[in-house]
Amino acid sequence: MSANLLIAAAIDLDGSDPFDHFREQIVSSLKLGLAGDVCSARIEGGLLALRRDRPLAANPQVRRFAPKLYPGGYYLILAGRIMDRDNLRSRTGLPSIGDDSDLYAAAFERFGDACDSHITGDYAAIQWFPSQRRLRLARSPVSNAPLHVWRNGRRIVVGSIPRALFAAGAPARIDDAMLTDSLLLNPYDERQSWYTGLERVPCGSVVDHFIGGREERQVWDAESVPGVKFARDEDYVEAVHEQFGQALKATLDGVERPGILLSGGLDSQAVASYALDVMPPDARLPAFTQVPMEGWTPPPRPAKFGDEGPYVRALAEMYPQLEPEFIDGADRRYGDKLDQLFLLGSWPTHNEMNGHFAHASLERAASKGCDVVLCGDLGNTGFSYDGETGFPTWLRQGQWRRLLREVRLSSDARPFWRKLISRSVMPHLPVGLRCMIDKPRGYLHSPFASWCPMREDAAIESGALGRASASGPELYGYDFSTAIAWRKAVLKTITNGAPEILLAFRLLHGVERRDPTAYLPLLELCMGIPDEQYLRDGQDRWLARRLLKGRIPDKVRTERRSGMQTADWPLRFMRERERLLVEMASMSGDERLARVFDFDRMSTDLREWPGTDIPADNHNLRIAMAIGRGVATARFVRYVEGRNVG
Repeated sequence: MSANLLIAAAIDLDGSDPFDHFREQIVSSLKLGLAGDVCSARIEGGLLALRRDRPLAANPQVRRFAPKLYPGGYYLILAGRIMDRDNLRSRTGLPSIGDDSDLYAAAFERFGDACDSHITGDYAAIQWFPSQRRLRLARSPVSNAPLHVWRNGRRIVVGSIPRALFAAGAPARIDDAMLTDSLLLNPYDERQSWYTGLERVPCGSVVDHFIGGREERQVWDAESVPGVKFARDEDYVEAVHEQFGQALKATLDGVERPGILLSGGLDSQAVASYALDVMPPDARLPAFTQVPMEGWTPPPRPAKFGDEGPYVRALAEMYPQLEPEFIDGADRRYGDKLDQLFLLGSWPTHNEMNGHFAHASLERAASKGCDVVLCGDLGNTGFSYDGETGFPTWLRQGQWRRLLREVRLSSDARPFWRKLISRSVMPHLPVGLRCMIDKPRGYLHSPFASWCPMREDAAIESGALGRASASGPELYGYDFSTAIAWRKAVLKTITNGAPEILLAFRLLHGVERRDPTAYLPLLELCMGIPDEQYLRDGQDRWLARRLLKGRIPDKVRTERRSGMQTADWPLRFMRERERLLVEMASMSGDERLARVFDFDRMSTDLREWPGTDIPADNHNLRIAMAIGRGVATARFVRYVEGRNVG
């Protein structure tokens, strides 16, 4: 069975099929990078094209394929993968398991338009009903398989990556609202694209295009997840344990040689332990861990640790099947391979300061023959949630005894009354009122003086500041009032920004990244569990710490500090300082970029920075975050618009 990595369709709702001039370009747009062959087919009303996931090929062949016309009178192509395939086959009555498109079609024929509510997977689907002149587009609730749409009258082009749409004539122009929203880390509308005139299909949604317009409906939402109530505390742990095992079985289905991106935190170490449970006893699990460069000095950050190495070595002592490699990426420079990622994904990166590890680890994984690397990106959203929203939740529910006890036992060093108000009352206030309260006290920190690379006047004039302020408490780092609100914000941010980037890395290195903590039955279970299972007697992440007892080293399980990504950023920026100053000076001469990016502030911060991580001066935000993200985003604008600014 061969899965599809990329899909594309060019459809004329009138059925006149005017895509002859663009057919070759659309198909060729799928050929870049490492994946399998490219297949295309002429159908009534348009074109279907896809890129096989495997075998990997640097120079893929272009082949014809004969798409099925399913009994419901539609064609179907699917990117990504369906999980729990045996269960879905039995529920749909499919006599044998075909490919994932056949499984999806069986679910559609059994459940109709509600089929996506019955499918577990990480996928995107395109269905074309020629007789109905209906184009149906769907994505799974948590999906790394994106879908981009360009509609020009009754002509529609859909693709996993925007490059396929550009090949059909869509203009490649940066959308200013998306640019400014992104620089403020606003979890923007899931439909919004980086390109004017294009849109995206949101996760957990179905979008129908007809001659008369479009209809969209949401088939999954975090707020619809039911609550979970068990009789005993240990029942929650047992339920998560069972689902975690199922998550690894589903994630590793069809994988020949897995690896793992392994840190010193709870999430990836949990994934490693459960992966080894389901792998053959004699199998080895290559692990890739980021460590600081030689010469790094730990900064005075008592709540953080920067070297993951000791924690991973401790796990390897428990599991001899682990084969850890420690990667410092000392030979990697800021922005390495950025243009290649822009080309392959048509999308900007969001964490370029961690790019050295991403590239180096995937290259090492490929050299070891890994087809998949595991991670635990959504662990904090699920089983390892910290439970901090318990304070405002217990206030709202009138659980006074629990609230007062947990406030008293919290590690917060402030007086009891201040902790009580700050943690339980303030999260319920509107963001604007919280700002009014905090500003006179000096507690309101402007993002334009620290982590945001945008000019404040550009943020105001573009409306980005107003949109970010209205969207929720993230802009100023305020606490959320409910666990579901926090989780929705995190899921929205990840599902908006990551899929295209992960596709670009997949095409560049030939290794897929999979996250078992995003397995929907596990995630839904954890989302339904009440806060008191995550925060108890002053112990945060209580559920995860109980779940992992005996599975990971106690030094990891009981660690209260959090890890620092790219802890050696001062060393990296010191060697890049002059090059970045020259680049920002050149960019500041471009009127288009200078209207948005505050190159003067960033250059001054970088020039006057003493070269160390001084927590009180927020250099980690002003240098590593603002400049690291700002320069990479400006390079993306330059790349797309062909601006020669150095």
